[in-house]
Amino acid sequence: MKKFPKGFLFGSATAAFQIEGGDNFSDWSDWEKNKKHIIDQSNAKISANSWHKYKKDIDLLKKTKQNAYRLSLSWAKIEPKEGYFDKSAIEYYKKLLLELKKTKIKTMVTLFHFVLPKWAAAQNGFLNKKIIINFVGFCEQMVEELDDLVDQWVTINEPQTYVLFGYLQGKWPPGKKNLFSAFKVLKNLNRAHILSYKKMRKITSTPVGIVENIALFKPLFNNFWDKLFTFIINYLATVSLIGPISKFTDFLGINYYFEVHLQHKKPLFKFLTKLKSDAGWSIYQKGLYNVIMENLIWRKPIYITENGIADEHDRYRPKFIKDAFRYIYKAIGHGADIRGYFHWTLMDNFEWAEGYTQKFGLFTIDRKPRQSAEIYRALIEKYSAD
Repeated sequence: MKKFPKGFLFGSATAAFQIEGGDNFSDWSDWEKNKKHIIDQSNAKISANSWHKYKKDIDLLKKTKQNAYRLSLSWAKIEPKEGYFDKSAIEYYKKLLLELKKTKIKTMVTLFHFVLPKWAAAQNGFLNKKIIINFVGFCEQMVEELDDLVDQWVTINEPQTYVLFGYLQGKWPPGKKNLFSAFKVLKNLNRAHILSYKKMRKITSTPVGIVENIALFKPLFNNFWDKLFTFIINYLATVSLIGPISKFTDFLGINYYFEVHLQHKKPLFKFLTKLKSDAGWSIYQKGLYNVIMENLIWRKPIYITENGIADEHDRYRPKFIKDAFRYIYKAIGHGADIRGYFHWTLMDNFEWAEGYTQKFGLFTIDRKPRQSAEIYRALIEKYSAD
């Protein structure tokens, strides 16, 4: 019978700004005020209201037999003014993490998931090297406050996605379209991770890692220029980011969503599969296996920290999850040290510039189960060795 390794984590992933509601201290809380920035002109003021309903979220995890939860802390709520740490916000996260610990749900906690405090944004965010020092200080403070309740720390979520939408396409704050700024921010984010890792490892034995968004890139046509362009993009988006920090991470978090074909002329990319999600992305779960195997070169334990699909009517998600388990099992059989899978996401939420138009949840935003929630539960029972 197929079983994953003993201690394997089966969970869901969320992000604070997307589910909590009530954020008045971040760059995103300012950004969403401009209705042109959000496709359905919505905002995250309430969203899933998890700030007040976190116990209901934990109930969803328990009902579906999940033994792990990936969540993020709101830097903006915890440090609303530079150098001032709000004790009430820290106490909230202590209560949340303690409740998870009581229910024997392992926690993976992300410290930066796309959202800056307003004061940091006003100082040009990660374009400013000073903010690196601020972030390292925030990471250190969180370890001192919460480490006994955390099973894995993640410094930064998807640096390449943050840069793509914030500094190249201008769809996220700060709304820039500047190649020089993009490269500088990427460099500074890598530096922020390395310095945070070094600081955190001095004061905790809890594993500290980073999460990268890794797509499966393929050339559109089998010609020299498309293959060269694909090689360059893969290098810039993955290898050049992970390589410099590979000695400064205890594990690699992989967020995989789609396969994309590239060509050296416009349009630069295309989604070719017949099946597409509500977001228009290719549905190609074999790519999960491919990106896992391609990233064994770093010789790090791997967690699939996000893998999900925008699918409001649950037409494709059940098979999508089944295929995820099938390809993870195959990768483990071929030598991959995979220690956990976190589905994106637990319940529908505020999906950044897409607002509420894309539904990634196992549950709806009012916590009603989709068919895929039951399928996920059954798969966990089938594959769990514990």
